[in-house]
Amino acid sequence: MDWLKNILHSLPLESISDILGEIAIWWGQVVKNVPPADLPMYAYLGGSILVLVLWLLVARILPKPLGGMSWMILFAVLLAPGTALGDSSEIAPASISVVYAVMMKDFAGAIANMLPILVVLVIGLFIGFMWQLIRGAFASSLDKARSRTAEDTQATMQLTTGSYLAEGATVTEQSDTNVNIEKDSTLNKKANSDMSDK
Repeated sequence: MDWLKNILHSLPLESISDILGEIAIWWGQVVKNVPPADLPMYAYLGGSILVLVLWLLVARILPKPLGGMSWMILFAVLLAPGTALGDSSEIAPASISVVYAVMMKDFAGAIANMLPILVVLVIGLFIGFMWQLIRGAFASSLDKARSRTAEDTQATMQLTTGSYLAEGATVTEQSDTNVNIEKDSTLNKKANSDMSDK
């Protein structure tokens, strides 16, 4: 239990309490003119949004696909629409209906109430997959554009400075190839002069 005490002592509790106080004041101003019958829905939506925003901090720590998938599962469980237990015309979170059906040992009803959650989850995962594909395509095209720009810049620098080194070659390697080219040309000249003498 000492590790828990150390964590509590290391947390900036005063600043956290100030932030929570400001959130409570802001929430009071938001729901000031809301009718009492709608307050539970506002409280549920506000709490769900707060949980989802806080889960973003956890999802960034997790590996990339797991973080996004866990956030999407939490989103589907919290915000998938269902029907209220007493009145089927009212919208309520589907997860509450699932929990109620499991508590009443109505497993067929739990599966039926789980369908909206699964639909929201599948749609969200598909949108996330498409987003990753689009992001990957943009990233690869940006990398290609950056490499082309770097190559163009290097070619321009070579043209303006008159340095025509092969890519990755040093000055000594370039001078060695120049010496070899000069030797080959002198050998060719000698061979040509010998042929003309004959």
